[in-house]
Amino acid sequence: MKKGCLFDLDGTLVNSITDLALSTNEVLKLHHLPTHDISQYNMFVGNGVKKLMERALGPEHLDLLDVCLQDFQKIYREHCLDHTIPYDGIEELITYLKKQNIKLAVVTNKPHALAIQIVEHLFPDTFVAIYGQQDLYPVKPDPQSTYMALMEMRLDKKDCFFIGDSQVDIDTGYYADIDSIGVTWGFRGRQELENAGADYIVDNPYEIMELIQNENRG
Repeated sequence: MKKGCLFDLDGTLVNSITDLALSTNEVLKLHHLPTHDISQYNMFVGNGVKKLMERALGPEHLDLLDVCLQDFQKIYREHCLDHTIPYDGIEELITYLKKQNIKLAVVTNKPHALAIQIVEHLFPDTFVAIYGQQDLYPVKPDPQSTYMALMEMRLDKKDCFFIGDSQVDIDTGYYADIDSIGVTWGFRGRQELENAGADYIVDNPYEIMELIQNENRG
């Protein structure tokens, strides 16, 4: 029986790619560097802000990494909710899970303060635990932040799903020994989820409701 769901944030609960891309491009402009099409950022995100900036800068400009990260934090903090909204069906899914007394958590590689800012604005009073990237623990797919969320939820790993849109999330579920659900509406698509070995793959949030119903019916 499933009693909890741990969600990735970007590409899973919310479509944040435009704000991430525009903020990163603004940093690149500040340093007179070429920018990237928004579509390219689908492959830049997922491993934390440092890796996002490394990919955007390219190997020839990594000497600017530290100052660009500082610039990004300032710019993105001001613009992280300009275009970022929940995916279609997510609010209905969250409402359903809460009615079923399913405990909810967010485990993301987005910086912790920004994760809290976005989650609490778009989903107030909803998640038992929110864990973003901090120096206290490694980024996903290391399972440490997931274990901390489980402790705060007071649930065993066998009682939960880990839900995300990329290999990083499926690997996190694997390393934490939690059943994983890959979502195809995010930044990476079905092929990456299949290659990563997701336990389940869904094409819309309503299929997660069905999975919960089937698990808890049997």
